[in-house]
Amino acid sequence: MNNKIEIFLGDVTDMEAHVFARYVGPEPVILAGTLRGPFCEKAKTLPADFPFRKTNSEQSAAVEALVTEPCLWSPEMPLLYQVELQAAHGEQIIAEYHGTIGLERLAPRRPVDFAPGTG
Repeated sequence: MNNKIEIFLGDVTDMEAHVFARYVGPEPVILAGTLRGPFCEKAKTLPADFPFRKTNSEQSAAVEALVTEPCLWSPEMPLLYQVELQAAHGEQIIAEYHGTIGLERLAPRRPVDFAPGTG
């Protein structure tokens, strides 16, 4: 089995996005890193750092970054976040992940109900 780090999205809303990472391999590891962004070639942005922290999952090598007020990716505005993660077994780095992700809402936004005359 190859040692690797997998990245996947949890819930994504206008208020927060949950980005998860897990190590897949035979060794017990410490998984650590950051999510930084947003970055966009079409606009100036002020990036922020979001640390990956251990989750309450039963998986020992699972971490989560909570992005508050995320900037969502769209074709018109391709905002991306840089992911930097390392899996360490003792003093040895046995897997790394360096890449970008776009945060997209996985479910359509629910319509807002307004009382007549208030919307």
